[in-house]
Amino acid sequence: MHSAQTAPAATYLAALDGLRAVSIGLVIASHLGLGRVLPGAFGVTLFFFISGYLITRQLAASLERGRRIDFGGFYLRRALRLVPAATAYILLAGGLYVAAGGHISAGGWAAAWLYGANYYDLWTGYRSSLAGVRHPFNILWSLAIEEHFYLIWPLALAALWRRGWAVPGLAALCLAVLLWRASLLGLCFHPLAPWVCGPENPNPLWRYNRLYLATDTRLDSIAWGALLALLPVGRGGAGAAPGTAPSAARWHPSAGWYVGLVLLAASFGLPGAWGRFVLRPSVQGFGMLLALPALLDARSPLARALSQRGAVLIGRLSYSLYLWHWGALALADAAAPAGGAAWLAVAAPLAAALAACSYWGIERPMLRLRRRFGSHAPLALPAAPQTAPAPLAPRGTAGAVCADTQQESAP
Repeated sequence: MHSAQTAPAATYLAALDGLRAVSIGLVIASHLGLGRVLPGAFGVTLFFFISGYLITRQLAASLERGRRIDFGGFYLRRALRLVPAATAYILLAGGLYVAAGGHISAGGWAAAWLYGANYYDLWTGYRSSLAGVRHPFNILWSLAIEEHFYLIWPLALAALWRRGWAVPGLAALCLAVLLWRASLLGLCFHPLAPWVCGPENPNPLWRYNRLYLATDTRLDSIAWGALLALLPVGRGGAGAAPGTAPSAARWHPSAGWYVGLVLLAASFGLPGAWGRFVLRPSVQGFGMLLALPALLDARSPLARALSQRGAVLIGRLSYSLYLWHWGALALADAAAPAGGAAWLAVAAPLAAALAACSYWGIERPMLRLRRRFGSHAPLALPAAPQTAPAPLAPRGTAGAVCADTQQESAP
């Protein structure tokens, strides 16, 4: 039997780091004041999808090869990946906020530390006590959703895999979450709303935040990516053969590519609360399921563009950027009115500087440590756009693809 430490890692795809750069770009641009024209919420949904795909791809590689997952190694590598940078952010951003006169309750600190920020925000609220300054912990909601999913997913996948239920199980989960969101939309306008959707608060969208911020209503955004990782096309089967130059043959987009793009475009036009908060995550998840396999083929012009070194670097920085840009915006709030030229002049360079310090001062050293515990995540940027991976071998064979690099799997 092989553990996850010795099983071959899934082949590295530089384009997915580039796609993460697109995701973080959408999020930051939205928070810098372009939210009316750029879909920042889709950036988070895209993060979820990529994360579900990458994590499940790695777990499936272990199951294909050795039929078991090294759970201890998996959770240790996740902790080394996420906790150090998040700890630094919580200490520094929260400490500065308190030093400036803001208040964070003991529960607020605990929720931030223990990945409960999304539910804490729903039922208690990270509402700032400093006029004009955002709360530094609001950004932690999405990290909580990811960690709730990955706390149970490796165990669930191993159990489903043994019975051959992994794909239908994920499909059923995606459908169940959609139906649950539909039910909650009505409940959040029912007299029981404070018990089910959180107490009423000054935010006019407070009822809808139950559908947007909670783990039980957003699990499908991660599950769609996990589903792709378990389908043949998600294993690289549509890509060029290993060693084939990207220009060796012309890329022909599949029908799924076009349908996926149409669904993604249509998702932004879904009307009303039903369309925005109930249907949109499901339509976007299915659209990405159809469209993303184009990135598994190195001949795709989009894949080659996303594999450029600049895009890959931003993708590698995406976790630090996601955390620290929010703290930078809070500091800019204290310096100038939000949205103005002076505010932007502080916020944008400060976000870049803090993220760079976090990445090279915390994430890179932790990456070297994680490699001692079985991680194959690459240290160096790729010299050129990567060729597509070979498909994993059929279940039960010993010929699973062997690669020497592994993708990072957090925003």
